Parts: sequence; structure tokens; C-alpha cells
Amino acid sequence: MASSIPFCFTLASTFTAEPIASSIEFWKEPLQSEFFCRFAPFGQILQTVLDEQSVFASNQHGLNVLLLRWCDLGEPTRRLENAQALVGAIEARVGAWAVPMLVVCDHEAGDWWREIPGAYFLSVERIDAWYPVDHKLSTEGEKLGGIPYTEEYFVALGSAVVRAAHSILQAPYKVLALDCDHTLWQGICGEDGPDGVKLGAGHEALQRFALEQREAGMLLALSSKNNATDVRETFEQHPEFPLQWSEISATKIDWSPKPLGLAALAAELSLGLDSFIFLDDNPKEISEMDEQLPQVLGLTLPEDPNDFEQFLKHVWAFDRLKVTSADAGRAESYERVQEFGKALHEAGSLEHFYSTLELEVEVRAISESEVPRAAQLTQRTNQFNLTTIRRSESGLLSLMQSGIEVFGVHVRDRFGNYGFTGLLVGRAWNGEYKVENFLLSCRVLGRGVEHQVFAWIGNHACDLKCAEVFVPFASSTKNAPAKDFLAGLGMEVFPARAKAERVAELRYEARKAERSIVEVKRSVAAEHTVDYGRIAQELTSVAAIRRRMRKSNTVSLETGTETRLGTIWQDLLEVEGVAGESNFFDLGGHSLKVVLLLMRVREEFGVGLGIEDVYASDVTLERMARRIDELVHFGGMGHAEYTRILGGIEAMTEEEAEAALREESGQNADPVSR
Repeated sequence: MASSIPFCFTLASTFTAEPIASSIEFWKEPLQSEFFCRFAPFGQILQTVLDEQSVFASNQHGLNVLLLRWCDLGEPTRRLENAQALVGAIEARVGAWAVPMLVVCDHEAGDWWREIPGAYFLSVERIDAWYPVDHKLSTEGEKLGGIPYTEEYFVALGSAVVRAAHSILQAPYKVLALDCDHTLWQGICGEDGPDGVKLGAGHEALQRFALEQREAGMLLALSSKNNATDVRETFEQHPEFPLQWSEISATKIDWSPKPLGLAALAAELSLGLDSFIFLDDNPKEISEMDEQLPQVLGLTLPEDPNDFEQFLKHVWAFDRLKVTSADAGRAESYERVQEFGKALHEAGSLEHFYSTLELEVEVRAISESEVPRAAQLTQRTNQFNLTTIRRSESGLLSLMQSGIEVFGVHVRDRFGNYGFTGLLVGRAWNGEYKVENFLLSCRVLGRGVEHQVFAWIGNHACDLKCAEVFVPFASSTKNAPAKDFLAGLGMEVFPARAKAERVAELRYEARKAERSIVEVKRSVAAEHTVDYGRIAQELTSVAAIRRRMRKSNTVSLETGTETRLGTIWQDLLEVEGVAGESNFFDLGGHSLKVVLLLMRVREEFGVGLGIEDVYASDVTLERMARRIDELVHFGGMGHAEYTRILGGIEAMTEEEAEAALREESGQNADPVSR
């Protein structure tokens, strides 16, 4: 979320949502990012979407979050109609806004919402899966201030919103590399024998998780210090394993250091090392990886395999809020890349190899349904990317609406159909065709695709009566293949210009130097600003997050009740310190904070304060704590009154006490006669 402009979570809701702010802002420290919250007026969700002067419209860098409950969308017979009107309004604003995200907070909504190109959807099912909460609803908060949820659920809701935003904005990892012994299974296949290893519950959970990542578009690889034959036989002798050998895209199984193995896998897959996540049970191996290949995200699994599932569930680096059809077929596509590389290596003549490749490249304008894939390409493509500019779905839609052309590049050859693997953004301007950006997936590099696309650009420019083609380039640590390609065309000073007719005549010539284009380029050491391992170990539940949120807010006062109440005051009022004589309103309290205070007191002490217990001008923290004690210990009766009644009871004879008890319970019969 790093930017010169602070990242803003702008929220519009059908209920009072301000309590979510503290849990959203809590994540600034774990994510090492700066961001803040801003709220639209209460209950004006549709107006906020439609108003061109609203807080949504003015959000220049951030996420526009719409929080709603089904019951808030009007009369039951009109809710579906109102919901569809809201969706239509969101569709009309996509591209003109920051990225929009719709959050439906209850299960009653059903499936009225539909996929909105350029927008994201956070379901209540995903929130519950990430951060389950037993007690969500607050009838007291709903009645007093339109705050329908407990503090626990607001923590879950805020954490889920931040986590979803992170999944939208982070560059996705592409490869999950796995150790074998004590990671994929229990035991050592080289010592226990392939039939001697076992599949414990934790290891099974890890294998199933790996399969889920493969279905979401990640490639699976093995990096293990082992005999390759033993590992292969282990898979063959365990058909009950959820993960099978055929689902592994690449392996490096030998006795060399694992950083060397990961580097070899990156070269084989033609991917950057910074696209790898490596899981191992041995912290020493992860430490070695961090030192030698800091680009790789190395994560040490918990000591107890029973904790694997919970740990993996909370590694934010794996999150995907949307999975495209291209993601689902990525592993199969990379297997074709490996076949291509093997055939290229074995070819006796490069010229003959390329002449029989049967390469077909189609450049066509993208449709609205292809926008998610196009945005994903800008996020994922590093090596052949002229500008490295990342774009969201809404950003691409905005470009298209402004008249800029966005084309998809579709590739196939005799090894298979690679699909939508490239993007071209450009426009005709003052007699020249400006290439705003051109990028290609590394899956299709090294076979002349880039040459055919440039020839297409030249022809397209001629059709538009443009005499020249304008080509930008922004060098990065990762896009050396793009720079090499342009240098091969004689373009070394940027922005470059070339005659459109000459560009249209460009043809690919197979040369030995072209082999290098499919080799991986090591990037400089990446800085993992987010400690994913720490989050997955320490911040996996609402209770853990709440403890961490309050850790810095604890105070020490005269009594236990004062201390607990003081911590609540300090948390709600965001002040450094409180004392027994502190006044809630003098410290910045207001009506919304009062409602939150009453809710927190109910949750913390199990009793309900009255409005008069908070709004009296002379109420201090010490007096409020004393009132809570009275409610807890004496049912709300003051201490003096309790002492007076207790003295009267103690002065009664045994007969008087029994008579008083019978009168209190409505029983007048003599206990002996009964």
C-alpha cells in the first residue's frame, strides 16, 4: 500500500460502522504501511455512490468500501430492487473511482449481487472463515446507536477488509515450493522407506492446501535434499495422498543446498525468484534461504503438524480474492512451456525448430469480461514489461472509457494454446501511435511473439494514418528481457520513435542469442516488508488481535475495576493516560463513544450501565467503576443501602427471618405442618 499519497479506506455503510476504524488502523504496524479511514454520512450508501462530490469520488489512492446488511435495504418486497439499483450505480462509477469493494455482512442477502467488472466482493462466508466470531450481534448497540455488531465482530470485519485489500494490491506469488520429509509427510522416505512414511492430519491438510493453491493458479514445485527415486516412489506407493506426482510442475531433488535448487527451479520455469514461496519444517533451511535468496518468501512451518492448517490459513501471501479461468489453467500452461524448452534445447537447428513451431499470435481488443485477466497481467508480469505500470480493473476500465485502446495478445503453437498472455495499451496522438505499455507473460517469450506484436502495432499505426510509433521504457531490476528486445531493434534511448512502416516489416530471426531470453533474470534482494510468518503465527484469531490492540493501552489504577475500565476509556478515547478523577467527556467523549462504552462495559463486566451513569456531569472514572462494582456485587443497589439492609437482617431473630422469607416467596404455610 506504499505511495506518496496516503492510502485511504473510504467507507459507506447502511449502519453505524465507525467502530471498524480501530481494527483497520491496527494493521498498520504488522503490514508496515500507512493508511487511514474516512466515513461517508450515516446510511447514505447509494447517495455516496451517485454523488460526484462524495468522499468516494475524492478518494485518489485507496479502496472504496461499501458495507451493508440485507435488512437495511428497505421494505422486504423492495430489497432486491434496491440492491440491483445499488449494483447498477456501482457499475456506472467503476473506473472513475478508487477500487470499489462490496462487503455484505449477513447470510440473508442470498446471491442477489453479481460480478461487477472492476469491483471486488468480500462475502460473509470468507469473513467467517478467516476470523470466526461466536457472538456477532449487539441488540444494545443496535438500540442505542445503530451499531449492530459486537466489538469482536467489528475486529473481524476490519481485519477482513484490510486482508482483502492486501490481496487486491499485492503482486501475487506464482510458485509454491515444498520440502518433502516432515513437511509433505511424517517420516524420512530415505530411511523409513517409501512405504514407511505416514500421512498425519497436519500433513494431509498441507497437501490439500497445496492443491487449492494449484487450482487458484500457483505452480507446485518440490525442493528437497533427498534421493529423487525415493521421493518418486513415495508418491507412487501412496495413492491415498491428496497431492500426486502428476500435479507437481517442477522438482529439484538432490543433495545440493536448497537455495541452489530454488534458483534452478526459477530458471527452469523462467520465473523470477521473487515469485516463489518456500515452505519447510526446518528453520535452519529457511534461514539459509533468507540469507542467500532473500527474494524468495521462506516460511517455517509450526513445530506441531497439527498447527499446519491454521498457520497456512493465515498466510496472507496466498490470498486470492478473485480466481480467473487463466489461473485455473496456469499449471498446465507451464507444463507446455517446459515441453517447449526441452524441444528447443534438443533441436539440431534453431531455424528448423522455429519454422515448424506453427506460432499463431492474435491481437484483439479486450472485452469487459476480460478486464480481470488484463489487470492481473499488469500485476503479475515483470520480465517483459515496458513500463512495469500496475493497473487495477477499475483503472483499465477508466482507460478504455477515455478512448485509450487496450488489446489482449492471444498465443498458440504446436505445443498448445497459451491463451490470453499479453497486453498492449496504446492510442493515436498527433500523427503518431503511442504505445502506453506492452507486456508479455514469460510463458511465451523466446519464440517471436514480441516481434509479431510489434509488427501488428506498425500495421495498426499505418491504418490509423500515424507515421511513427512512440515506444516508452522504464528500466527496473526485473525487466531486462524487454530491454534486450528493444535493444535488438536499435532502441536504446527512450522514449524511442520508429517509422510505422519499418515496424510493420519486423520479422523474427532465430539466433543462438535467443536462447537467453528464456533464462531467468535474478533480481536484486527483495525486501519483504510484511512479516507473513509472524501474522500466521500470532494474529490468527479475533481474541489474539484484540489482545495485541489493547497491549499498549493497559493502565494501572487503584482497583481492578478501575484498571479494566481505564483500559476501555483509553482505547475508545485514544488518549495516552487516564486517572481516577478523569472525566469521559473532558477527554473527548461524545454520543457515539458513549454507546461504544456501554457496549464494552456490558462485554467486559456483564452488567449494563444506565445513561444517567455516564452523562452525569460529575461522573469520573472512579465513580463509574464504583457503580459497576455495585451492579456486579449488589445488583445495582448502592453500598450504603446494602449495608443498612444487611444490618437489619442481622438484627432479626431466627423466627422473624423465616417469616420474612415466607412473605417474600408468597408461602404462608407453617413449614412444620408441610
